[in-house]
Amino acid sequence: MQNRWLAALLLVSVLAMLVLAFYWLVRLNLIQQITALINKNTPTTLFILLMLLLPLVGAPLSLFIFVLGVKFGVGYGILLLVLIMPFHILVAYGIARNLRQPIRNYLMNRRNFRIPEIPEEKMAWFSFLFLAVPLLPYAAKNYALPLTGAPFRYCVWMNWGIQGSLSIPFVVLGKSAADMNLLLFGITLAVLAVLFVVLRRLRQRYESL
Repeated sequence: MQNRWLAALLLVSVLAMLVLAFYWLVRLNLIQQITALINKNTPTTLFILLMLLLPLVGAPLSLFIFVLGVKFGVGYGILLLVLIMPFHILVAYGIARNLRQPIRNYLMNRRNFRIPEIPEEKMAWFSFLFLAVPLLPYAAKNYALPLTGAPFRYCVWMNWGIQGSLSIPFVVLGKSAADMNLLLFGITLAVLAVLFVVLRRLRQRYESL
C-alpha cells in the first residue's frame, strides 16, 4: 500500500512537470513543427540535437528510436542510442535529486504527509520493475526513480542498461521496415511480445509479495 501511495504521488509530480513543459511547447506551436522534422531526411546534426533535448521535456523517445534504424542502420543507430541515453538520465537525475527535498518539505510542512520510504532490501527489485515494465513514459521514469530516493547505481546504471536494452529492438524494427525485411521485422516483433509477457508476469509476482 505504501509503495502504491509513493508511486502515485511521484507520478503526479513528474507528470505535472512534463505537462507544463509540453504545454509551453504546444503554446509556442513547436510540437507539430518539431515532429515533422524527425524523419530519415532530417540533417544528422539537427536530428541528434533534437534527440538530446526533446526527451528531457517529455517528448517520447519512440519518436527517435524507430528513425535511428531507418536513418543510421542498426549498428550506428544503437551506438547513438547508448551514447545519448546517459545524457537524458544524468540530467533528469540531477534535476530530480535537487527537487526531492523541497517536495518532501512541502508535503510534510504544508500537507502533513510523509512520503513512505522504500526498504533498502526491496529497492533493487522495485527499481528493476519500475524501469522494465512499460507503464510510464521514458522521461517520467528518468525523473520519478530518483525522487524515490533510489541510489545512483539504480537511477543511472540500471536505468541505462534496462531502458537501453528495451529500446534496441525498435531500432532493428526501423531498419527492417526500411529494408522491407519482413522476416527480421516479424522476429523482432515476436521478441518484443515475449518480453512484454515476461515483464508483465514479473510485475504481477512483485505485487503479490
